[in-house]
Amino acid sequence: MKVKIYLLMLICSLAIFLLTGCYYVQGVEAKAYAIALGIDVSDTHNLKLTVQFAVLNSSKSSTSSEDSSISNSTILSVDCSTLDSGITLINSYISKQVNLSHCKAVIISEEFSSHGVSDIVYTLMNSMELRPDCNIIISKCNALDFLENSSPVFESNPAQYFTLNFNSSEYTGYVDNLTLSEFYYNIINIYSDASAILAGINNKETQDKINIGSSILDDNYIAGKTPIVSKNNVESMGIAVFRNDKLVGELNNLETLCHLIITNNLKNATINITNPFANNSSVSFYVNLNKLTKKNVSFVNNYPYIECEIWITGNIPTTYSNINLSDEDCLTTLNSALNDYIEAHILEYLYKTSKILKADIAGFGKYVLPKYATSQEFVNSDWIR
Repeated sequence: MKVKIYLLMLICSLAIFLLTGCYYVQGVEAKAYAIALGIDVSDTHNLKLTVQFAVLNSSKSSTSSEDSSISNSTILSVDCSTLDSGITLINSYISKQVNLSHCKAVIISEEFSSHGVSDIVYTLMNSMELRPDCNIIISKCNALDFLENSSPVFESNPAQYFTLNFNSSEYTGYVDNLTLSEFYYNIINIYSDASAILAGINNKETQDKINIGSSILDDNYIAGKTPIVSKNNVESMGIAVFRNDKLVGELNNLETLCHLIITNNLKNATINITNPFANNSSVSFYVNLNKLTKKNVSFVNNYPYIECEIWITGNIPTTYSNINLSDEDCLTTLNSALNDYIEAHILEYLYKTSKILKADIAGFGKYVLPKYATSQEFVNSDWIR
């Protein structure tokens, strides 16, 4: 009997400790979840930090008519000396603690990027909360303006909007789905340069600046300057090119497609070429990589000679009155026209990135590095200069 009493007392004692609450545990309602960060140049401090927060459903009004008028996100901006101090200042202003674990995108303005982004990128990668797979975006406008104009059309969840917005790279080839970890890796390594998603605001003002006489082949568009008319003013198209940690230029939609071909990241895309049977019209091709692109770099007379072996499959999704797809000679002509078009634009892409922008965003340096006895010899060769 005494044993049972002692056993019952032991169980009760353990239950006292097991059933106590955890004082330091915080629920989701105690956190302010950031879904996007914006970095701009500041007139008074080192930078302007903008944070877009998700608004939880529990914080909304229960009235359905009011729910439809309340945004799913809210934006706060602060001038600060560092990223960490900016987040601390926001923490002191709002009633919740900022949490970056659900941040989907980091938007850096074009102006800020031209002065160097290494300090910001190192700070972000050192964060215990920020996930390395969030997208890195270079905005042609202020990051604050970008976030204020970022209104999802097909997504009610703003976080999901940033997640899905850049998946178009899989079926357009006009944007590369680049992450913060990839950007960081290409900044710190010695044989390649970094690139990021290019985005901008497309409104009436930018529409008026579009060159009316541009190519009918839809191969010369960049973010913020496309002929698209929509209530959603924010668009992503093209690639921002970096040398070391500074923005040095940008690639348009077709140059981006060439970059995806070279780096084996092209999934599917539609391109237009001049109709070889009627020069005043175009032919659409649905293209994808048949095999991975083979790259090789050798030295000829002490100059690097780059070779790329590319296999592309093209299908014509539309019927044309002047094209007979059952005729073998017609298919040969179309195949030659497509090959010549892609080859010419890839050569232009390689010339622009290497000679004009002096950047190796395709990572050809990886094929040159083994030709040197030590990595220091490779660095001394100034490959990416």
